[in-house]
Amino acid sequence: MPRPLLQRIDLFSLAAAVLAFLVTALYLFLVRAEGGRPSWYAVGILVLAILGAAYAVRMRAPVRRPVLGVSAVCLILPGFVALFSIGLPLILAAMLCVVGAMRSPTRDWRDTV
Repeated sequence: MPRPLLQRIDLFSLAAAVLAFLVTALYLFLVRAEGGRPSWYAVGILVLAILGAAYAVRMRAPVRRPVLGVSAVCLILPGFVALFSIGLPLILAAMLCVVGAMRSPTRDWRDTV
């Protein structure tokens, strides 16, 4: 019998990917609304972190923990630099990646909380 969906996916990684995506979309919207040009290297770093967190949603993904570690670093650095604007949600997403990386693929997500 296959495992239930909540045991096959990592909700922490999913929440980190969604939160980072929303913050990146908000950043792009606000910069465009002000008539400026977004910093494409920062957007590239955030997209890399989003893709890494989305990849790690599947609990049995190969090299899941190192990918989440890289995603956490890629989220915490711009989060620290932009602490008073979009930084706090990015730091929260980084912490979700860290918690997701600490999860065991064989245990249920409720065992972590």
